[in-house]
Amino acid sequence: MTRASSQRRSPGPARSRLTDIAAAVAIVPMLVVAWQAVRVAWRVYHPPRRRSRQSPQSFGLTAERVTVPGAGGVELACWWIPAGPGGTGETVVLGHGMGSDSSKLLPLAVALHEAGYHVFTFDLRHHGASGDDRRLRGLSGRYGADHHRVVQYLRTRPECGPGRLACLGVSMSAWTALEAARRDPALVRAVICDSGPQLDITAAIRRTYTAGRGRLPGWMRGPLMFRAGRAAFVRASVFFLRPEPWPRELGDHSIRLLFITGESDPVARPADLRDQVTWYPRAETWIVPGAGHANASIIAADEYAARVLATLDTAFGRTPAPGPPTDAPADQPRR
Repeated sequence: MTRASSQRRSPGPARSRLTDIAAAVAIVPMLVVAWQAVRVAWRVYHPPRRRSRQSPQSFGLTAERVTVPGAGGVELACWWIPAGPGGTGETVVLGHGMGSDSSKLLPLAVALHEAGYHVFTFDLRHHGASGDDRRLRGLSGRYGADHHRVVQYLRTRPECGPGRLACLGVSMSAWTALEAARRDPALVRAVICDSGPQLDITAAIRRTYTAGRGRLPGWMRGPLMFRAGRAAFVRASVFFLRPEPWPRELGDHSIRLLFITGESDPVARPADLRDQVTWYPRAETWIVPGAGHANASIIAADEYAARVLATLDTAFGRTPAPGPPTDAPADQPRR
């Protein structure tokens, strides 16, 4: 090769600058969308604090404000709502979903209270009136430990009889409700899981981002930017959560279980529910027509309360146990 031909093939300064500009034009927006997706993930687990306008008193309930120390000493804001006259000592713990707080479950608390149950609600860490832990990783384990700490606290209340407690968890709290029962099956005798859990946690996170596509800024919704943002969101969420091993064997299959999901839930889909209950062959399931994610208690409020109460009454011996559920046959094998 001659010196002249080598010089002709070398890019000049102008061409090099154009190449750098083109690379920046392609890469910088991708970096920006990834950063924005990480911020979205952070806000999922650390939502903006909004003072709740509703309390148990807003619904005519007598309640006591309680603080329970969660994992690492984080203060969990709770409400103790005692049963009315004629209550028999059973307690139902209500756990809310991400980005919410326990006030969203107060309409259900009314139905439980009227049925003679004590009710105990708590705000997840970083939510509602609960404290922050100022840590980046390991949220999954701390959520589970918090739920168990709440259950342990209720052992100390004289109003709660031994072995007379149930947990109802929505979305993220469905995981932790099952974990509380796994850790303390002698006390937790029923679990109702609404809009969760799912076997594949990473896939559930991916579907969560996809379900929120319409709320993203327009420039983040295009095919390329959306895929880049979703990948960053999933990676950031897994980093923040550091998910605990899942699924886990419950151990005591005499615990009464009810799994609820919306017919149109884009995150905890009916197919995912059916996969999950293969681990719990005696569980009952309810797919709610017209409901989406975590809104079945609003879409079908009366039937929701009736089904929850039927599960609790059976668990606590108030009514005879029904036959095998039709949605999840009793002889269905576990994985």
